[in-house]
Amino acid sequence: MAVAALDTGVINRYSTVYCNGVYNYFQDYHPKCTRHGHSGNIDVITAIKWSCNIFFYDVGRRMTSDVYDAYAYKLGLGQRTGVEVSEALGRLTTKNDSNYTASLEVQAAIGQGNTVITPVQLATYAGTIANRGTRYRTHFVKSILDTNTGKILQETQPEIMDVIEDRGDTFDLVQQGMVGVAQTIPALASYPYTIACKTGSPQRSESYYAGSTRKHYTNATMIAYGPVEDPRIAIGIVVEYGGAGARTGQLVADIFDAYFAMQNGTLTVDEPETADPAVDDPKTEAVDGDAAADETDTAGETAPVPEPAAAPAA
Repeated sequence: MAVAALDTGVINRYSTVYCNGVYNYFQDYHPKCTRHGHSGNIDVITAIKWSCNIFFYDVGRRMTSDVYDAYAYKLGLGQRTGVEVSEALGRLTTKNDSNYTASLEVQAAIGQGNTVITPVQLATYAGTIANRGTRYRTHFVKSILDTNTGKILQETQPEIMDVIEDRGDTFDLVQQGMVGVAQTIPALASYPYTIACKTGSPQRSESYYAGSTRKHYTNATMIAYGPVEDPRIAIGIVVEYGGAGARTGQLVADIFDAYFAMQNGTLTVDEPETADPAVDDPKTEAVDGDAAADETDTAGETAPVPEPAAAPAA
């Protein structure tokens, strides 16, 4: 949304949208904003940093889904990434959808509506932003080797799939917002390299009650790349029933740790421990039931564990 709006001139660095927590443009539809860390006149950097729904509702309404969908496709969403296995296509919310309404369009502007995205598309999306609008084909296979000699028989070459021309400061501003997100997450704020990221908390269809309030379970998602000064790795994460996206911060830091350790040759693999039957009797093994009991979501409440029968959405 930010890339599309900045690139088309719908907004600039100094454009603001007033956020008071409720979007009142429509007479019969008043979506809300959580206002995590922000209120008042919000610019694009602040909107990305604090996930201001009102900013993107209004910008998306003015831009329309025809425009921001075109940019989403260029960034790799709702597109085949090119990996060497069968993959889901996903989809965006469009004006051709049977349930299309103007209110659905502003939901799509914050990633809701009928939008469906795959984890590998998220990683591709993160890499495209890191590459300032150049999207490469995504691969699982780096090269094919002769198992007898180790000789490289075939090596994957970079293949450009699409390009968004960086007009001015578009990707600089988006990156500033994403660096701001990382600074709100302890594991990334203190990381040795500057990280850019964006969190997400997509709602699932299953719900629960917190008192008398009905809430939806959420997946935790994050895209990230770094180091910002010279991006070398891009990440897309989805944790089913994970809650707020910021909860994946330590996981992202761990992945960066493993990558950089692999690059400098210090990566080690833990050897599996050999069980001592006299000590590790599974019939007497104790389980610490409080290991994760102190984790709370951003609303100050912890969602109950979903019923076993609640199958993950496709």
